[in-house]
Amino acid sequence: MSGLLIASLVMLAVVLAIVLRPIWKTARAGALAVALVLGLGTAGLYALYGEPDALDPALVKTPTTLDEAIVQLERRLADEPGSVEGWVLLGRSRAAQERWAEAVQAFSRAQALLPDEADLMVELADAQLRAAGDGRYPPEAVALLERAVQIQPAHQRGLFYLGAHQLQSGNPAEAAAVWERLLPLVEASTAEALRPQIDQARALAGLEPLAPAEPVAAGPTLRVAVQLDPAVADQLAPGDTLYVFARTLEGGLPVAVKRLPASGFPLEVTLSDADGLMPAQKLSQQARVRLLARVSKSGDAGAAPGDLEAEAVELDVADGATATLVVAKVVQ
Repeated sequence: MSGLLIASLVMLAVVLAIVLRPIWKTARAGALAVALVLGLGTAGLYALYGEPDALDPALVKTPTTLDEAIVQLERRLADEPGSVEGWVLLGRSRAAQERWAEAVQAFSRAQALLPDEADLMVELADAQLRAAGDGRYPPEAVALLERAVQIQPAHQRGLFYLGAHQLQSGNPAEAAAVWERLLPLVEASTAEALRPQIDQARALAGLEPLAPAEPVAAGPTLRVAVQLDPAVADQLAPGDTLYVFARTLEGGLPVAVKRLPASGFPLEVTLSDADGLMPAQKLSQQARVRLLARVSKSGDAGAAPGDLEAEAVELDVADGATATLVVAKVVQ
């Protein structure tokens, strides 16, 4: 019996002693009956409506190991099976233990609750690959990756994994084409490391290597000041990534995007044709754009719950035009 339960019974005994003292002297049998009824009634009501698990020391104490934390998390998920965050956390915990089959089960529960979330699809596909044990993506993982990239065309991990699958499947030309879509989305150092892999895939497909990267004519430059609202400053974490986008007023893929560490606020970012994703759709070709800043927790460009975001601001495209974005809301 736990200390809390013992303490509760002791307190009940004290209260009964005070309340029943006048009766005890004249009707001891009646007093005993009242005490028995109250005691059993209290225990019965707690058994029916209380939380017995709250008295379990294994659940109340702060976990000191990953196994203890997982036990507590699984108990909570049994009571709250609709918690997406809980299932994701359980999946990542199982992944950290390399218990991939159980990670797949947890991520599958999360993905069933949020079926159109690209990040969850990619995370589940990665776990399915590792659970397969042969280093190849099973068909259900490939389907998830394809759907994730369809929903979020700039999903970096999704594109990389999908290219890897194409190469494994003997489709080097398709692998190279998918990976080439990554080049404008990643940092320069990452793009430089990726280009040899693309060239290798192109060689296997009998294609010429990529043309050397050439500097892009800058055209007009927009100056964007990015500030962080103090109300959300405590939600900024090491490793977060800042994206600053310029989109057409109609939406679609950004005409310019900058990716950098989310630190050192306030800061200033410049956007130009050198930051474009598609040669056919340049910043310099727009009369007016919509600017947006987002702090990504996952590192991917697409918005996800928990990311921090600024309200969009429209700006005329002219060399030296300036705008201020204030990161002040949490993506739900």
